[in-house]
Amino acid sequence: MSNANHTDQKDAELPKLRGSRKQLGWAYKIRERFAERNPGADQLTTELDAKFWIDNKTSLIGDEKLPKALPQLTGSDNQIKWAFAIRSKFADVFPESALLRSHTDSKFWIENRRVFDFAVLGFKLAPTGDASQEE
Repeated sequence: MSNANHTDQKDAELPKLRGSRKQLGWAYKIRERFAERNPGADQLTTELDAKFWIDNKTSLIGDEKLPKALPQLTGSDNQIKWAFAIRSKFADVFPESALLRSHTDSKFWIENRRVFDFAVLGFKLAPTGDASQEE
C-alpha cells in the first residue's frame, strides 16, 4: 500500500471532535495540520474535545497561521453538509475568491455545483500546452 493511500485512509478513520461549531472549525484545522506532521500520534484518536486542540495549538503546530474560517452556511443540516463539501473543493483551488465569504446560503453552492465542479476540475485538468496548436 502506498504511503499516500495510507494517509488518506488514516484521515478517514479519525473520530469526530466535540465542541461548538466555531470551536470545531478551528479544531479540525489544527488537528489536520498536526496529523500531516505526526500521522501516527495517539492524540489524533484520543483527544476528541475541540477545546484541547484550540488550547494546545502552539505546542501542537507552532505559530503557523491557519486560513481564516469561512462564514457559516445557512440551510437545513443536509444542505449545509452538501454545500460545505462543494465550497471546500472550490476553496482548495481558489482560496482568495470573494464568493467564499459573500455567499452563505447553501442553496447558492448547491444550485451552482456544476459550475464549481467545472471550475475546479477544469482548472486542475486543463492542458498546459496551447490547444490551438493541436490538429
